[in-house]
Parts: sequence; C-alpha cells; structure tokens
Amino acid sequence: MSDFASLLGLSPGAKTSKVQYVVGGMGLNAGQIEEVAQLLAEEAMLVRCGAPDLVNMWRVRRDGGVAATGAKQQAIKTYACIGFGPPEKPANSDHLQGLVAELLWNRIMRERTSLPDGRRLVHAHSVKPDPLEPGGDGLVIYDTDGEHVFRLWEIKKHETKKIGVAPTVGRAARQLSSRGAEYLAKLAGPETIHQGGQLGYFYASMLELWFDRGERCGIGISIGTSAHHAPKRATPFKSIIGEFPELANPGQTEAIVVALPDYPKFAERVREIVWSGL
Repeated sequence: MSDFASLLGLSPGAKTSKVQYVVGGMGLNAGQIEEVAQLLAEEAMLVRCGAPDLVNMWRVRRDGGVAATGAKQQAIKTYACIGFGPPEKPANSDHLQGLVAELLWNRIMRERTSLPDGRRLVHAHSVKPDPLEPGGDGLVIYDTDGEHVFRLWEIKKHETKKIGVAPTVGRAARQLSSRGAEYLAKLAGPETIHQGGQLGYFYASMLELWFDRGERCGIGISIGTSAHHAPKRATPFKSIIGEFPELANPGQTEAIVVALPDYPKFAERVREIVWSGL
C-alpha cells in the first residue's frame, strides 16, 4: 500500500464483492487531515505547473517566504487559479469539491504501483487541471504477466445530507457506459503518436478492446465524500455490475471511496493552501 493510501487508511471492502473497492479517510484526526490537505495542494500545483521551478517558488511563498514578482508571479497565479478560481472570485463549492475528488484520485494512482491481483502500474494519465473541461477523468495502464490492460475511471464528489453514495456511483457507471468510448478515444488517441513499441500498439487497440469488453479492459469509479457517507457494505457498487456485466473477472471493475470527516471543509482548506502560495 502506498504512503498516501496508508495515511488515508484505505482498506479493502468485502471480499465477496464482485467490484473490488477500498474505503478510507473516516478516522483521520485534525493533524492528519491537514497533512492530506497540504499534500493535495502540492498535487494541484504539480498537475498545473509540471516543471518544478514555479512550484518551488509557490512553495516558498506558501511557507511564509517572499512572493515571486512580475511575470513569474502572474504565471504562478494563473496556474494556481485554474479550477479553484482567484481569491477575489472563487469557484463554487460543487466545482471545488469535484476538483479535490480528482486530486485525491490522482495522488492515489501515482503511488498505487502494484495491486493484489498482480497488476503493475505502467502509466497513469494525470487528471485535467480543470475538471469542467470535457473528456474522460482518468485512464490507467497496467502490466499483468507481460500483457497490458487498462482501466477507464470516472471521478465524482458526493455531498448531500442524507443519501449515501449509491446514486453517485450509479450516475458515474451510467456515464462510463454511455460515454466511455468517447472518453477513451480522447485519452488514448494522442498516445498512438507519442508512444512506440508494445505500449503504442496497445493504445492503438484500446478502443476496440473497449467495445469487445474483453479481459484487457476495465473500469473504475472514485468518490470523494464525507465520513457519514462511507459505504459499510458492497451494495452501493451493484450498479457498476449492472452497467458492465461483461467485466466479470476480478479487478475488471473497481472503486475507491475517500470519506473524510467534513469533505466540504476539507476541499476549502486545500484551496486555502493553494492560494497561500500566491
């Protein structure tokens, strides 16, 4: 298990579930929540900036140092405000919570280098800087016994007073079922030019594998939510099997639920940390 997954306390769900799922985040104390928020703020800047020089300047300011000036300061602010909005005009809470759900998934995937079913990470596509941009949320390539397989992910936030995560899981599953081919085409198509060899060939065949629903394709759904919505049984994930009955092998369908004590407050804290580096 990765360090980040360990920090979140991600634990496997029911062994009898046809959907492999993990749930965590519920029991974090205040210090651990702050640590997760700090890591996600850095994740946000790495997703946006890429190169380390501007990220390092952002870190200096976040830690109480001198802010960058001139064009560099403008560049840092432009990157930092993508999806979050600027301090004078913040993004609304729904968009913010969706963005943080994607950052949680992104960090988990980067560290999830091997899985119990034998898959080993080859490449995890980064989430988009702005989740409102059209297209798929996540694509991950694995190697298993010398053969490539993929998982196409849909990432959602779930925040409501009474209803559990099942409706959001179902909505995500239906979205993958109806639009997954389009999402996959947008994510995989460019890689047929950038990647060579066996991996490039795999990207070129990925869309056909999706339509065949064979052993080399699969889907995942990741949810960011509050602790009181953490699923206690496998029931909320049944809709995934309903939408993808052909994906019957272990690990072809999977889910992640990160359920933090107060998810809206946590999302706001991540944004505060990002803004603190301006």
